Amino acid sequence: MKGLILLANHFEDVEALITIDLLRRAKIQIDLVSIEKSCQLVTQSGVQLKSDYLIDEILLDEYDFLVIPGGKAVYETHLHSDITKSCIQLFHQNSKLVATICAAPLTLNALGLLKNKEYVCFPGLEKDVDGILKGDAKVVVTGNLITSKAAGTTFDFAYEIIKYLAGEKLAKDVINNIYYELK
Repeated sequence: MKGLILLANHFEDVEALITIDLLRRAKIQIDLVSIEKSCQLVTQSGVQLKSDYLIDEILLDEYDFLVIPGGKAVYETHLHSDITKSCIQLFHQNSKLVATICAAPLTLNALGLLKNKEYVCFPGLEKDVDGILKGDAKVVVTGNLITSKAAGTTFDFAYEIIKYLAGEKLAKDVINNIYYELK
């Protein structure tokens, strides 16, 4: 099992790095893939980070799931990126998991994937989404789509990704090993 986290400059640090860390603790491979012209990236808070690959260095068919973190990257890049759109469409059409958090569910909405489906996103952004908001939820799983509210829900987000991919036992083991309590 192998996934990719699609990164553009100014992605939300917590949403990306905690998700990567918890998936790797679960022994689920996740590659950091840049859609910029360089593997050198800068997070929303200014941390320098190097991706594993550029998007044109990988074969998307070799991946089982896709994760897109939020942050300024969503507005600055992902919502206008044909690369992001084609990645989401490819994974969704092949019934592979697409997990988005914070502002990133807007990328799903831009493709019409949230229409008449339950979702959650960063509070206040729902006015731009054509779906069924589950505002009290931290994370919503609808078919092969996972959406999550914000940086503060990242542990829950990663838990649901692990649960979806590898089962509830492993997800609980990973969460218990870091002493996080699901609520």
